[in-house]
Amino acid sequence: MHDQEQTAPFRPPPLKIGPLVVDPPLVLAPMAGVTDSVYRWIMAEHGVGLVFTEMVSAQGLLRGNRESVRLCRQDLPLPGPLSVQIFGGDVDVVGRAAASLEALGASAVDINAGCPVRKVLRQGAGAGLLQKPDLLARMVEKVKRSVRIPTTVKIRLDWTQSYSATVNLAKRLESAGADAITLHGRTPAQQFRGDADWTAIEQVKKSLGIPLIGNGDITRPSQADRVLREGKCDGVMIGRGSLGNPWLLSTIVSRWRSPVQRNPHPGWEDFFRTVHDHVRAFREKWPHCMGRLRTLLMYYSKGFPDTCRLRARLSTADGWDALLSACDSWLEDIARRGWAFLSGERT
Repeated sequence: MHDQEQTAPFRPPPLKIGPLVVDPPLVLAPMAGVTDSVYRWIMAEHGVGLVFTEMVSAQGLLRGNRESVRLCRQDLPLPGPLSVQIFGGDVDVVGRAAASLEALGASAVDINAGCPVRKVLRQGAGAGLLQKPDLLARMVEKVKRSVRIPTTVKIRLDWTQSYSATVNLAKRLESAGADAITLHGRTPAQQFRGDADWTAIEQVKKSLGIPLIGNGDITRPSQADRVLREGKCDGVMIGRGSLGNPWLLSTIVSRWRSPVQRNPHPGWEDFFRTVHDHVRAFREKWPHCMGRLRTLLMYYSKGFPDTCRLRARLSTADGWDALLSACDSWLEDIARRGWAFLSGERT
């Protein structure tokens, strides 16, 4: 989809989360099974100002679970800060887990109060905390006392779709000591269905004295411009829009920082290089995760023709080299046929 709206150059101010300065105010969302250290590195290289880990179990961190600790580590260099998102339903457990994060390299700690997945809800965590505002406020207070780095919370709209309930909760979290709040503009029951409600996000933003990061359905650069220009939020978080499309992020950042390069199109050479860099780094870290590599390559094929043909080839390819070769030959074919690569504009 082309992003053809012409607007005056726009340079949003940095996002300030306590002492942490996020510039540009563009944030990579935490996504389970996606935002591993390699994914974060690729997106940071494309200009995003703050990256989040996948959500990490507070219980797992306290037990020293190897996988939980791995999710927090960033062994590829980032030009900007890293926030670790933790989840749990026990105030003391979450507080103690948060205290360990600075040693693991976290720049901030985020409490997950928005995940609608059933197994998380069964633990009294994620979006289940929206129904327990007293508990969530105590959790914020506990984490705030336990760490020196900023404390943030990610929430969704109230289960009842009540704007006032969401506003009241956000204000309560601010009073409890949160340095910033991220709001996904859907209720937990919606999951990812329907449209994100940016009117609700704007109402919450107007009620707060701390930064609000808006999240939901940002898939074009002009949308990121608009929600900041109109004062609907202080920072923009992008999750699913980045899947296979880090150029969405770099296009947004280029518009904000260099108005003369309003909508750059790196072209196929950059596309091939990015895919190969991502695959190479992923292969070095997880040499046995062939299934995740197939998924990764399918993300990069989003918005292009003949994805069914690519999917069939990937499903039968045996080994890393065969998978990458299948992707390369498919890309070379559609490039030869003149299919334009429009950075940042695929949906």
